[in-house]
Amino acid sequence: MAQVHPGLQSHEAFIREIANKKWECSYTSYPELRFHENKIEILAGDERVTSELTKVSHPEPGIIRVDYESGDMTLFTFSDDLQTFVVAYMEEISEFTVPGAAAPQKLPSTTADKPVEIEFKDHPYWKKSRLHADKMEVLDESGVPFATNQSIGYLPHVQGIILPEKTVGAVIMSRKSPGGWYLRGHNVGTGVRTEKSGYFRPFLASKLENFPLRSAHFNHPLLLAGFDQLASAQERYSIQLAIDNYGETSAQVASCYHEMGKLRGYARSYMGAPGLLKQGFDHLQKNYADDKTRILEYGTDLAEAQCDAGEFSAAKATLSGIYTLLSPAGGEVRSRFFFFKALGTAEFGLRAYPQAAQHFQSNLKLTTDAGLKFDAIQCLLDIIPCHLAQNQLGPASATLKQCMAVQDQMTTESKNRNFDTWKLAFACVAMGETESAIKYAPTRPRRNSVTYEEYGRLVSLFHGGDRPGAQKLAKEFMGRFQNIAEINIRDDIDPITVKLTQAIADPSPANVTALEQLWATQVESLRNRPLKNYLFARVMVVTLNKLKSGR
Repeated sequence: MAQVHPGLQSHEAFIREIANKKWECSYTSYPELRFHENKIEILAGDERVTSELTKVSHPEPGIIRVDYESGDMTLFTFSDDLQTFVVAYMEEISEFTVPGAAAPQKLPSTTADKPVEIEFKDHPYWKKSRLHADKMEVLDESGVPFATNQSIGYLPHVQGIILPEKTVGAVIMSRKSPGGWYLRGHNVGTGVRTEKSGYFRPFLASKLENFPLRSAHFNHPLLLAGFDQLASAQERYSIQLAIDNYGETSAQVASCYHEMGKLRGYARSYMGAPGLLKQGFDHLQKNYADDKTRILEYGTDLAEAQCDAGEFSAAKATLSGIYTLLSPAGGEVRSRFFFFKALGTAEFGLRAYPQAAQHFQSNLKLTTDAGLKFDAIQCLLDIIPCHLAQNQLGPASATLKQCMAVQDQMTTESKNRNFDTWKLAFACVAMGETESAIKYAPTRPRRNSVTYEEYGRLVSLFHGGDRPGAQKLAKEFMGRFQNIAEINIRDDIDPITVKLTQAIADPSPANVTALEQLWATQVESLRNRPLKNYLFARVMVVTLNKLKSGR
């Protein structure tokens, strides 16, 4: 039997566990919350209290109810670990029991699980229902279904129900008795501890507005906090919300899929991104076939996500299907740049290095002719791995020098602008140009974060013969955090940089072994995105070998 969280064992323990902590919420009216025993504070981004909910009650530990003058209510139902919650803003509430059950029940989590039958105590129309993982069947007196509604599994004891006429329901199982509550009303959402996700505000350009926008984009903080299943439920509800607000065939439904897919990519949920982006792409092609510009954009984004998921052949097939939508050579630059970058990435993933280099060279000419120096640098940094993968050290070195020259020119032209040059720094280290690497890897006066450029400086010092300088810098990085594990993981290389910092700060056998073990577990993830991680991987191999040898 699973252990019950201490905070769910009594009302007092529950309040102690959740009180005075900040929570992010998918509701626009409750963007950030702080719970107390007798009230809930609604916070602004600067932690200013903008309003309070005071008609608060506690049906049982783990559930908070708020009543309004209108007769409506909101229930906050917390997860078993008290790190997240499901929030339901409703008009009606009914109690139910689970006949024959002697203990609290959980909801089916898969379609193979046995459904749970419930009996309503006080519902005005329904007597019985059968709860499946993906649907709620309303039963007549003889047990025959007369209505079926789609359900969304949020937590082991909470389901959302999609009802007719743009309404929703929720099923909440009690943790204290074999029964629970059924609610019908307005909408469902989710929340997560701010300390897990960070402060949330939508940052992606969107065709959605207000609650549909915040709901769709709230998968991002849930994913950052590590709650993939809850994020999936949030996504499913957000699609229904877009359909209800804009129409089933609307462009906003395509945008909803597309934006949630992009956000999965930003949250490193690489395997989950292509499915959402594909649904948005298909919706657009089906309902807006004349919108060639958006179809090209959505198709390219899908191919990029397929590359990030290691689906390189699928990415090439996607790009092949939209190739005819490209503007002719000499026309619009950005769409061609992203198309051929995705195609080159796919070819690199399939180890067709000459073809990949050809696409990146074409992009280099395109961006150079257009005067897009920053994009030209990205092209050059993509070409270098193509050369190295073919053991073409001379052309790789020449390309690196060309890249440094373009960056130096940009720096001269914009002296007051900071450039993110960490990729160039790692390329220099990978090519043995450690003195040049230090030039492109400045340190920043930060108190609680470490930039990628600074990691570039760390490995530059380490390989440039300044072991004491590298060790001092690594210890400084660790001093910026009470716990080095507080570093937010944003990219494939991040988990490794944490252990790398520890191993350089203190190259004990235990720390070097820990780095080596983590490297072994991360290699497969790096291989799924070989172009993105190629230069870092080369740096890591030589760094690990140097640490192990004690040189």
